[in-house]
Amino acid sequence: MIDVLTIPDFLDAAARDDLLAQLRLADGDAATVYGREAAGAVESHVRKATRVLVSPETRDRVICKLVERKGEIEEHFVITLGECEEPQFLRYQTGDFFVAHQDGNTPLIYDQSRFRKISIVIFLSPQSAEPAPDTYSGGSLILHGPYSGPHVRLPVAAAPGALVAFRAETTHEVTPLTHGERYTIVSWYR
Repeated sequence: MIDVLTIPDFLDAAARDDLLAQLRLADGDAATVYGREAAGAVESHVRKATRVLVSPETRDRVICKLVERKGEIEEHFVITLGECEEPQFLRYQTGDFFVAHQDGNTPLIYDQSRFRKISIVIFLSPQSAEPAPDTYSGGSLILHGPYSGPHVRLPVAAAPGALVAFRAETTHEVTPLTHGERYTIVSWYR
């Protein structure tokens, strides 16, 4: 079984549209992965996406929303959570992806990310099976079931503005984007 929580109304339409407008105009750098280097390294064969630069005010608004909903997330997962990591604002373009990986809470990880308990993905742009303006195709978040159980791959379909939370040790991936741009925010509770 894969333990996942979806909060459909995490961001209302106005807040989501404001964030999308900012992210579409913002610059960014290649998103990093943790492991060999403490500060993270660009490994485009593992993760190909852009970490978009946002204002401190935008970052703080998202953190405040995450703090407001922490109790609901703790209750669902029956866990006490600490601080929330600084969110990453991400842009995936055609061909971008993130291979199957875990975010933390596992002995397979040796850096600071091992203390992560819950992973968060906030969806901003709509996914579409067919190319359409302001949507993306491909780029699905896929959660993998535990290695000890049957082979399970759960595609997560979330509407724009929704927050999806899952345990940090859950293996997951973002499939290659085939059209458009996918905007998400990711963070972790420790």
